[in-house]
Amino acid sequence: MTRPVLHVITDEALQQRYSHQELTEQIVGAGVDFLQYREKRPRDTRTLIATARVLQKTCHSSAKTRFIVNDRADVALAVGSCGVHIGANDLPVSHARAILGSESIIGGTLNNPQDWSLKWAKQFDYLGVGPVFGTHSKANPAPSLGLHVLAELSQACPVDVIAIGNISLHNIDSVLRTGVAGVAVLSAVCCAPDPGEQAAQFMRAVGA
Repeated sequence: MTRPVLHVITDEALQQRYSHQELTEQIVGAGVDFLQYREKRPRDTRTLIATARVLQKTCHSSAKTRFIVNDRADVALAVGSCGVHIGANDLPVSHARAILGSESIIGGTLNNPQDWSLKWAKQFDYLGVGPVFGTHSKANPAPSLGLHVLAELSQACPVDVIAIGNISLHNIDSVLRTGVAGVAVLSAVCCAPDPGEQAAQFMRAVGA
């Protein structure tokens, strides 16, 4: 049986000790499955591409970690050999697929159980579902889903469900018991005293 996967999302807003690159080096060193470059602050496209290329090179050097760009399919296309995660207000998935092609990983966000259909979900490779327990990384977060709804969506969704939203080492076991394909974490790793060691602990928690 395939073990659950771990997505770690980088951040320079909730913490200022480490850059995206410094976080990536530590997180990739822990052998995580996916690393997602998330930059919500205003940045010109050339800067985003330059940073993403450095992070992608670090991910590829491990041969274990796949690289995902948050929001920006154009940045993912410019970098090459990476995926994109798009939210509800980003480029439509059909357009992102046309830009990146059928082989690229495209993830989506599902916050409201009423806002999805099988036809829509099948366009993605995975869906980030949450927030399960709330979130610290968004100013106006969607309501918490809870474990019961997460389990229902995990069973009904035709693609991998990746749980997200205030998941910690203390509650990850209860999340995994819902049958999700994996978990995504941001603050639990990036804001930890030692992000690399914290990522390694999460990897052990998912059975790596």
